[in-house]
Amino acid sequence: MMIIMKLLNYTEARNGLAEAMRHTVEDRDPITITRNGLGAVVMIAEEEYRSMLETLHLLSTPANAERIRRGLAEYEKGNFQERELCD
Repeated sequence: MMIIMKLLNYTEARNGLAEAMRHTVEDRDPITITRNGLGAVVMIAEEEYRSMLETLHLLSTPANAERIRRGLAEYEKGNFQERELCD
């Protein structure tokens, strides 16, 4: 999966910060901000960041990661049962 990120230079980001933040939060699109050879940063919505941290945590244990991979493989094969959610 390839993610195409919007690219802003530092001045564009500074002058349009509110709009860049709105775009990032509403559209869930990350924005790369560059600064003349001083490295770049990526702005992402806080909810996306928290989701990434949770995913990293779940995959940090090899046994848990393997269980998740097996479950996803079974799901892709159609080996699952739909059930009602409990209140």
